[in-house]
Amino acid sequence: MIHAKNKIMTLGICLSLTGSAAIGAENITDADDADTIIVTAARIPTKKMATPADTTVITSRQIEDVHYSSLSEALQHVTGVTIVNFTPGALDLFRINGDDRVVVLVDGRRMNSDMGVGSGRANVNLEVLPPISAIDHIEIVRGNGSALYGSDAVGGVINIITKKRIENQSAFEVNTGSWGTQQYNLTNAGSHDKTSWFIDTGYGKQNYMKYHGVNGTMKQNNTDFRDNTLTLRVNQKINHASSLDAAYDHKSFDGNVPGAVSYPSPLALQRLTNNVAFTYHFKENTDTPAYVRYYNNYTTTYEATRFSSRTQVIDAQNTWKITDDQTLTGGLEWRKSNSSNADSGYSNKVLINQAAYLEDIIAISSKMTVTPGIRLDNNSQFGFHKTPKIAMNYQADNNTNFFASWGRVFSAPQTDDLYYNVYYSDYGYGMYGNENLKPETGYSESIGMNHRFDAKTNISVSLFKSKIYNAIRWFDDPVTYDWYVYNLNSEKKSGIDITLQKQINKAWNYDVGYSYINTKTDTGIGQGFMTDIKNAQPNGYHVGVYYAQNAWKANLQMTAGTGRNTTVYSNNSYVLWNGGVSYDASKNTTVYFKMNNITNKRYETYTGYAVGDYPMPGRYYQLGVKYVL
Repeated sequence: MIHAKNKIMTLGICLSLTGSAAIGAENITDADDADTIIVTAARIPTKKMATPADTTVITSRQIEDVHYSSLSEALQHVTGVTIVNFTPGALDLFRINGDDRVVVLVDGRRMNSDMGVGSGRANVNLEVLPPISAIDHIEIVRGNGSALYGSDAVGGVINIITKKRIENQSAFEVNTGSWGTQQYNLTNAGSHDKTSWFIDTGYGKQNYMKYHGVNGTMKQNNTDFRDNTLTLRVNQKINHASSLDAAYDHKSFDGNVPGAVSYPSPLALQRLTNNVAFTYHFKENTDTPAYVRYYNNYTTTYEATRFSSRTQVIDAQNTWKITDDQTLTGGLEWRKSNSSNADSGYSNKVLINQAAYLEDIIAISSKMTVTPGIRLDNNSQFGFHKTPKIAMNYQADNNTNFFASWGRVFSAPQTDDLYYNVYYSDYGYGMYGNENLKPETGYSESIGMNHRFDAKTNISVSLFKSKIYNAIRWFDDPVTYDWYVYNLNSEKKSGIDITLQKQINKAWNYDVGYSYINTKTDTGIGQGFMTDIKNAQPNGYHVGVYYAQNAWKANLQMTAGTGRNTTVYSNNSYVLWNGGVSYDASKNTTVYFKMNNITNKRYETYTGYAVGDYPMPGRYYQLGVKYVL
């Protein structure tokens, strides 16, 4: 352990305690995709063609034009992303390329909880993140080819970049829709002298939810909620090259959750999230930005019992231009989490992770870059781990690039996995953690290309593969119905993502996507690798058609899944249609109408004891207006 600490300290001496915050991408149309600026992959602004990873950006223009209501709604249309709704509006999860081991960042800050969220290896609930009204754009990077964000990003990284506008502007938005839903949002952004700010506050409510079940449209009670949000960003310029940032995110949720359809177990749910961050930026407006940052993420939830988690992080990063052909990035990170779930067997369980990393972007030629990296993690519970990474990008010409990446994996058990210990007498079963769990290890790799056929058409193709040893999974005993958690022998995933984007003319554009995900697990009991029957989207399809002309905008989006197992899902395939239209009634006023699940399709993306236990929402409409001062 001492030797491990010395390794991290030695690497740290080489680093100035510095770094960079995420820098916003320009507003772009779909046709400009090849020139999109990506920050997440290397924390240095880089064009997509020069990025050694499969990336997607949901731009601020797309968020505005489609009038997405939530993060899950925006991510649902991204190739390779599956939204897993346990309780819509209360617990929204997701996977990238079939894997829930995904790192989620807000302005570069890690939002993952060491406690977990009660489902698989997922440790981020989209419902505790900033509201869509406060988000400028979203970067999705598939794969585990970077040392900068941790070694548990098997599926990839999602970086949510919040709004930081400096022009003086206020806006008020209100919408109403099915099931007694209402949403109110007020934003204000501006600047004075060297100070700029952005404030977003909102209130939302829902009275119930309807879904399409075995007997047609059904009303699901105990799905009501009220929520309040506040997002605050303040930036103080010190000089032309440095500044201070302060950020605060607040969310409160007060409602109910219904439990499974086959076994209703309604519970009141109250949740409070308060996150605060302070960042010192320097070397701004250069090719080698840097930062030092402290942030504190806190969430407490009451759902029959109270459970809470606080994560404090100090991290720093610096970048150096060694030569014209070599850029070195290094950083240090100290993370401490404190988790409590007293009624479920544990209190004040502290995990501390110290990390150091280096990543070197080397231009081998005018067309090829190679990026080796190394991350050293010293975990208070699971010791020292080193995870090397390497990525390559070959830009054949201005219209085509090929990329590949490979990285080792280290993913520690969550505190719920280790210490959960409770018997539910009302329901006749228990859930029991395992303090002897081993951390997950393994590797992930990807290879792909981007090609621009012309100024209006581009395509992205990537293949991915991962293998995880000691994969952690919960299983229920078919006799006692008790749940236990074990290390499996191994788990492997492979597949492909394809996305085509086309700008037809100034008014029309479309995108088409396909993903194939094959997941197999070896439980270690002699059966070998078995196909995962709970794969919610073995074959995924996406189509989007968009229109924008003068004061009118319209969109129609299709998301589909095929190849599902009907022993756990109500159908082997589903097709989901969402659409909307908006009209700029004046320079300052926009009126919009949207409808989700237009055909009222019956489907689920989360499995329970019985088929159809956790239905996705049925047909839903929304009418809204936005006024900008």
